[in-house]
Amino acid sequence: MGNKGLQPQFVKAYEILKEAFGERDFTLKEAEEVLKTQKGKGYAFANVREILANLQKEGLVSARPSEEDKRKKLYKLNELFPIEGEEKDKLSKGELIALLKRGADIIRTSVDYKVLAILLFYKAVSDKFNQTVEELKKIHPNWDTERLYILANIKFPIKLYNPSEKKLLTWHATQNDNVEFINALKKVGEINKNKLSRLDYLLTTTGFYKLLEHREILEKLKELFARVDFSKYSYDLLGDAYEWILNYFAPQQAKEGEVFTPIEVGKLISHLIDAESNSVILDPACGSAGLLIEQHKRATQEGRKNISLIGQERNETIAGLAEMNLILHGIVNGYITVGDSLLNPLFEEKIKELKPSGKADYVVANPPWNQKGVYTEEALKKNPKCDEIFTFGYPPAQSADWAWMQLINYYTEKKAAVVFDNGILFRGGREKAIREKFVKNDLIEAIILLPEKIFYNVAAPGVIIVLNKNKPSERKEKILFINASNEYVPHPEVRRLNTLSEENIKKIAETYRGFKEIECFSRAVDIREIAENDYNLNVSLYVSPLEDEEEINLKEEYENLKKLKEEYEELYNRVEGYIREVLELFD
Repeated sequence: MGNKGLQPQFVKAYEILKEAFGERDFTLKEAEEVLKTQKGKGYAFANVREILANLQKEGLVSARPSEEDKRKKLYKLNELFPIEGEEKDKLSKGELIALLKRGADIIRTSVDYKVLAILLFYKAVSDKFNQTVEELKKIHPNWDTERLYILANIKFPIKLYNPSEKKLLTWHATQNDNVEFINALKKVGEINKNKLSRLDYLLTTTGFYKLLEHREILEKLKELFARVDFSKYSYDLLGDAYEWILNYFAPQQAKEGEVFTPIEVGKLISHLIDAESNSVILDPACGSAGLLIEQHKRATQEGRKNISLIGQERNETIAGLAEMNLILHGIVNGYITVGDSLLNPLFEEKIKELKPSGKADYVVANPPWNQKGVYTEEALKKNPKCDEIFTFGYPPAQSADWAWMQLINYYTEKKAAVVFDNGILFRGGREKAIREKFVKNDLIEAIILLPEKIFYNVAAPGVIIVLNKNKPSERKEKILFINASNEYVPHPEVRRLNTLSEENIKKIAETYRGFKEIECFSRAVDIREIAENDYNLNVSLYVSPLEDEEEINLKEEYENLKKLKEEYEELYNRVEGYIREVLELFD
């Protein structure tokens, strides 16, 4: 089986082909004809040969030479999920995503998409808890089950045994009774208030409790997840599956005001920050905690330890998703507060438990862009630390961007990377006055212009602003501008969007780390030049991408020019003849 996983477009292609051919053999040409008919339904399958190759890598398609013509291949679709009684260790990543896609199709018109994320969480932690119990049994073979469950509560990230009621709260223990199943999950939130404090709120706001009214949907979803033993998967893969659900529905939710930072942007930011061991990382507008998790992933991959993640999210439902997201990634040093960071930074008290200063080593964020009419000067002065935070001034009421930047700057001890709309770089008035102070105080280390159509809710290009409180001497009084507007590939799932490939991320990150100057891509600019430009930080003002030049065939162009000249002379002589004839009439 392949281990790279399938993109959703390939999963959709599999489903269409399965419906068309079932278990019978088919040719490449037949597959092309079937998939061609989907163009009018919003699906575009350009390279059918590539689709079949990817399905074959994942074990979803078999191929053999045709008996009639050995040069031709016959294809046959394999089962998407293991059939009952079949020996199979676990699903490939592609099959796992396909299973989630099937779940998305089940709930699409009837139930909030977050219900799917909740069920994935519940089944995954239940499987992992059961695995922990089995491992403890081997160590303590003479212990009774209650002692094993109590010890598992201690060893496992969350408790799934309620000792006061002597009741196991796992998926498996409750799956045969829908009422008990739903109530058990509510109880899980109650006995894990330190880590799942918003679970009951999330269950209520998503309509999870109303699944009892959608019995058929609930049964289908339970049957779907019952096919997988999630204990066989790493926490990273489980977390990726959870985030797949959030991102799969992101375009739809963006229309309703929910904002998710694309995973690729989070990966890029993790390369820009490179958090050290024993660090505290803050996201004051954390959403579902994607940026924080990418920081933890990279630090872990680099062998750095004891990374603490702290986030604050204004929307309590999204905060509930963030708490589950941290647990599914196996992150134990994570904490989410709920509230408005600009008005009441509750995260500070949590940071103080780890660092007396109450400030984070690193800050990452993608705050809401261009918030209008909410954070007026009067409103921001309600922040108990307003005099310390907004020392560069209060932004205009029509945009809170520079309020966020000052908040982030205040709570950063080492480095921050913040995503914003491009307009933050050049708007005038109060914003320009604050921007000028950031430049004069040498706080900005780099500004990266991202490609257009990267974010689900806006087509405009975003920028990443990197703040550094400890610039190396060679970078002082300079800002590195990186114009990455052409660093993208088409989004594999959403045709109107772009995304960053691994190669794009690597190029941008290496340019930043080396503070490299690359023609038409990056340039280190002295702040005196920026002052001469009236503190305009628009990236394209300092570095413009290389435009594709049209190849010119000189011989061909010369021949065309000669032809034009001949046509001109012929036309000139004809017109001149007409004029002479007219003049002769008047002589």
